Amino acid sequence: MIMSQTGSRTRSQKPIIAVCGKGGVGKTALSALLAKAFLDLGAKPLLLMDADPAGGLISVIGQKAKSSLASARERMIESARSSDPTAKTRLAQDLDYLVMEALEEREGFAFLAIGRMEEKGCFCPANTLLREAIDLLAEPFAVVLIDAEAGLEQISRQVTRNVTRVLAVSDGSARSLATVEIIGQMVGAERMAIVFNRLDEKAGQAIVDGLPPAIAAAPVLGCVPEDETLQAFDRRGRTLWELPAGNPTMQAAAGIAKALLE
Repeated sequence: MIMSQTGSRTRSQKPIIAVCGKGGVGKTALSALLAKAFLDLGAKPLLLMDADPAGGLISVIGQKAKSSLASARERMIESARSSDPTAKTRLAQDLDYLVMEALEEREGFAFLAIGRMEEKGCFCPANTLLREAIDLLAEPFAVVLIDAEAGLEQISRQVTRNVTRVLAVSDGSARSLATVEIIGQMVGAERMAIVFNRLDEKAGQAIVDGLPPAIAAAPVLGCVPEDETLQAFDRRGRTLWELPAGNPTMQAAAGIAKALLE
């Protein structure tokens, strides 16, 4: 496995990991594989945050979200527009309740979806709510894993301000590497780690040797290979958590998860 020094992390710091990168590099599938690996390693309870408004992670792990932060935000807007002064006074107090209401718990893990907003416009308010949710919910969990939206919006909005490790995903393409480089400039190479998706170790090593200086200091935690079984599961809508333990993508994810916990 491609591996470099992961850097030190004080014992008091909880692993809060955001999986980021250009759209189409396979962030959601990787997040699902990492989540299963964390659970298999005993990192419980695990909090999964599906922070992409388009969704995906929740269904990929075979779950359904009954509520979301977007629906919570809509209810807060209704309260803010109300002429009832009592309702407006309770608005700040309702934040914690609405976030907790959107949290869904299962055995060993819980999940939270940002969801889609009904009203048109940017997702800045929903991202702000997501940032507050991370701060509010992280404490009881052993690990927090966030499947961030594609691109750089949530990083620029400082949704990742308390994230201990930004996991930048690349499929080896020039555009995905350019996004990784920008992520490194925004969060700092010391807080970022890189994973190559759909690449074998030989191809990944060739890319590592040519990384630009801005991100060369970031650890490369491994390569997740292209896999026909995973692709077949994805086409059929099967949860990736049903992949066999010996599957090469699951084995690669297990190695990356161990590195993130060290």
